[in-house]
Amino acid sequence: MSQLPTQGPGEQLGARTEHEQMPQAAQPQRDAVRQVVVEHATGVVMALGRFDAGRAGTVLSEVSHRTGVTMSRVAELVTDWVTTGELNLGLRIALEEAIRDHRHPVHPVPAPAPAPAPADETKLRDGEDRAVPQA
Repeated sequence: MSQLPTQGPGEQLGARTEHEQMPQAAQPQRDAVRQVVVEHATGVVMALGRFDAGRAGTVLSEVSHRTGVTMSRVAELVTDWVTTGELNLGLRIALEEAIRDHRHPVHPVPAPAPAPAPADETKLRDGEDRAVPQA
């Protein structure tokens, strides 16, 4: 017995999802739009964190990883945030943490210690015009 397609209430036989209805030729266009949105979001993060483009892109990638939201969706939400003023609290926290982490590295490079003074160094004593050897 062969299986016949069934339809539920409001469904049409042969109906396709939005993704299936898009012609394959539209895929490069969708990719280009996503890339532009990611570039805009990168610009937003550059301004927020005062970063260069590379570091801002890394921040967006980390936000995506921390939240489990795709990079293109994070970029979309960040660019929407600029105009609406609304951003999901979890995403905002992840963004703030990633920016903070990149502003202040976890392992800062310590300042070099000053070189020790030579043992036979001479020093001016208070009120004297000439240097005298230190004992």
